[in-house]
Amino acid sequence: MDTEEHTITTDDKVDYPPRNFWKASVRREGDFIVKDYGRNPFLARQWGRFCIRREMAALKKLEGVEGIPSFQKMPTRYALKMKAVPGAPLAKLDKQRLDQKFFERLSTLFEQIHSRGVAHGDAHQRNILVHGDRPYLIDFSTSYLKGTVPVADSYLFDCFKLLDLEQIYKIKKAAFVEEQPPKMFLLYRVIKGLKSMKRALKTTGLILAVLCLILIAAPVPF
Repeated sequence: MDTEEHTITTDDKVDYPPRNFWKASVRREGDFIVKDYGRNPFLARQWGRFCIRREMAALKKLEGVEGIPSFQKMPTRYALKMKAVPGAPLAKLDKQRLDQKFFERLSTLFEQIHSRGVAHGDAHQRNILVHGDRPYLIDFSTSYLKGTVPVADSYLFDCFKLLDLEQIYKIKKAAFVEEQPPKMFLLYRVIKGLKSMKRALKTTGLILAVLCLILIAAPVPF
């Protein structure tokens, strides 16, 4: 979902057609945004139903967090209604005009959602809105909620958190042209550590996958 969907306008019921058939159509109803997969093709509609329920669950867990749209209701099983939030997409702004206060608030916002067991996982610059020096996050349709997959829950949650932290660093790197991140980047060391862990886990996963293939291909003794 593009961030333009949440920007303040004076028009009522403005339609935002989906970019492709996997995306929801979006309309504005006064102070609210409605995402709707009801007119999508069958498979996309079922995928949309999953995304809608995931976003609803995330917004409910984040109720009361400033900078997050508040859930209102599901008008249908394929639609979600939420409170619109102000701001312009970060993708359309000059990053070098952002100040330290904005980054502190953005980092705090991610810390708050993570503390509630939600990792965004898709916090690209169209899903981050800027209003004054305040950040807003939208589109939690592909977020990860802690407890979703009990067997590998901690690992998956950490992976999604890593995606969020990487986005913060990328935005900061674009805003400040220094070769090395300033000391204010408190998350930098954490990101570097998580990246090293991520590479190690990828290597381990590859080795395990090869071993599994060998076992599958090996003849079964009788």
